[in-house]
Amino acid sequence: MSMSDDCFLRSELLSSHGAIGIFSSRHGGISPPPFDSLNLGSGLGDDEGNVAHNLNILTSAASLPRTPHRAIQVHGAGVLVCRNSGDQHQDQADILIGVDGAAIAVRVADCVPVLLADPEAGVIAAVHAGWRGTVAQATIHAVKAMVRHGAKPEQIFACIGPCIGPCCFEIDTNTANNLSRCCDGAHRFIHHVDNETYADLAGINARQLRCAGITQAHIERISECTCCDEQRFYSWRRDGKMAGRHLAVVALPDAS
Repeated sequence: MSMSDDCFLRSELLSSHGAIGIFSSRHGGISPPPFDSLNLGSGLGDDEGNVAHNLNILTSAASLPRTPHRAIQVHGAGVLVCRNSGDQHQDQADILIGVDGAAIAVRVADCVPVLLADPEAGVIAAVHAGWRGTVAQATIHAVKAMVRHGAKPEQIFACIGPCIGPCCFEIDTNTANNLSRCCDGAHRFIHHVDNETYADLAGINARQLRCAGITQAHIERISECTCCDEQRFYSWRRDGKMAGRHLAVVALPDAS
């Protein structure tokens, strides 16, 4: 992981294999408090002109080849296939598949962003996985969708971006039970401290990548807790309705 101009974090793994994978921070934009400053989420109370301008800032700073596709996220495992230059779609999907040169993105503020790329096949994916999406195996479904479009598991590289960490993600018994059963070995990422239960969502999604056939050497994890670091990240758990949104974006720079 590398930091670029404090505006976004870049996946070194994806970059080293010919793909762009970035995760925006909360810095470098124009939104006023409480959305200061690089808010990339619409419909939160921030001026929509600010959000559009912030997207242009990120697109330029990261040298994205095209405007990324985005969808309406509903904490599920629905798939939207995207081609060419993107926009905000009215389709509901928490998994975006990119082909034919598309750049794709998911919005997060504590949920797990997973970016995947098979540069050889020209297929990419972006996953929004909160605890519900993790229970629904969104990351596994993303790999399967990539394979349907020509990708091969042994060629896929994945980066798990900043999200709420096991230090902060306290859950109830029902959620713990659902998460512990969502894939083989998931129970190892549920921790009990005194009378409280915590989950490592990023760890479970990394495990789902392994269950989907992705080799460990092809998985990168940026272990930054969005809830802990108020200076760098937005957090729904910490700030509730006052939380802005990050974008996690993946693209293939050679496609045109």
